[in-house]
Amino acid sequence: MGQATARSRSLRAMLRLRSDDVVAVVGRYGASNPRVFGSVARGDAGPHSDIDIIVDLGPDAGNPLLAVAGISDELGELLGVRVDVVCDELLRDRISVTAHAEAVAL
Repeated sequence: MGQATARSRSLRAMLRLRSDDVVAVVGRYGASNPRVFGSVARGDAGPHSDIDIIVDLGPDAGNPLLAVAGISDELGELLGVRVDVVCDELLRDRISVTAHAEAVAL
């Protein structure tokens, strides 16, 4: 892979700067272990790319759909960019393999 795009570098820097806040938001919804995947992790994010994050849902997370929607909304407000959040319970096998292969811990 070549050099990361400016957008990828910018989003990665923001995530490093706000990683404690991201972990706190994720934890409030009964989730843990946020990892970035997709274009930001690969380094090919474009001007309109969002941030893709995979999380592990704990037993206290409740409804997986509500948990990931809440995390997504709150992280979007925190970071000022669209954030798509997924968990293993909601991923199809083929997508899950790709997401885990690209995943980078915060």
